[in-house]
Amino acid sequence: MLKQRLYQRYWQLLSHYLDKRQPAADKVRLVQKLIFILPTRYGWWFVLLIALLYLLGTNYQNNLILLLCYLLLSVFLVSIVLVYQNMSGLTLQCRHAAEGFAGTKTTVAVNLSSDKKHFMLNMHFVQPYNTNPYNTKQNETVLLSQPATTASLNLVGTKRGKYALPRIKITSQYPFGLWRAWSYVALAQYYWVYPSPDADKSAVNLSSDAASQQAKTDAGETLAPYRAGDSVRHMVWKRLARDPANPVVRQQHFSAQAEPSWVVVPALSGDALERALRYACQQLLQLEQSGSSYGLKLPALTLPQAKGPQHLQRCLQELALC
Repeated sequence: MLKQRLYQRYWQLLSHYLDKRQPAADKVRLVQKLIFILPTRYGWWFVLLIALLYLLGTNYQNNLILLLCYLLLSVFLVSIVLVYQNMSGLTLQCRHAAEGFAGTKTTVAVNLSSDKKHFMLNMHFVQPYNTNPYNTKQNETVLLSQPATTASLNLVGTKRGKYALPRIKITSQYPFGLWRAWSYVALAQYYWVYPSPDADKSAVNLSSDAASQQAKTDAGETLAPYRAGDSVRHMVWKRLARDPANPVVRQQHFSAQAEPSWVVVPALSGDALERALRYACQQLLQLEQSGSSYGLKLPALTLPQAKGPQHLQRCLQELALC
């Protein structure tokens, strides 16, 4: 717990500094003020080796050892220029908002472009513990040997909603692994987490009162003589008490607004709402796959009937924000 709190405090200070130094933008080009460079663990051991060789050469007045020491020092200093050159000039952009369902892996396409070659670039999303719904542990290694390429980074959203894309940490230790250059890039893009599709109707059954009220609004009822096989639940018991010889049942005639192509989410809250949203998501995907026109009815919004990928995206986004 102490380590987690310290890390969160460290990330708060770092985020405040990064927001001033590089606010979120549609396109980010790595320049000097955005690139940080420090020796790696191997680099610190390399410095210790140079120091020991220098002490040994001066103590024994051995010019060959001193020459080797200066040669290694030259390699160490030149590598800092090479690792910077490998990072600078790289442009990152995310053109489209990523989409995914809760609990599933979603691929975020990050476009990389440059006028030169880049090697051994490692990219991943970064966020502190327990402050966002992302799982950001997977890295992506990129070899940019052409003017433009696309890196695929994965996110796993655990809670529905619309979120800002986390910062992307891009690192490199090219060419000798003595220095590590890195940058935190913030792209002005969003990430949508839709409810996970579920065919369970339990939430709809729990809201039977609301569903029946909606049915009364959109449907008309008529009376018909009872026939063998009719459900006793539709029996008009008051009429039966007055006229036992002529039982009648209710028959519903739905209007166009009560067709199955309407996906209705009743006014619920808590776990019941989440189950209803998952079931509505399953219905939307099935209707889109079948090629039917469909609409969405939410407690505060109604989307007219349509079909196509854009209409499905709009419906799913409204479910995510419900």
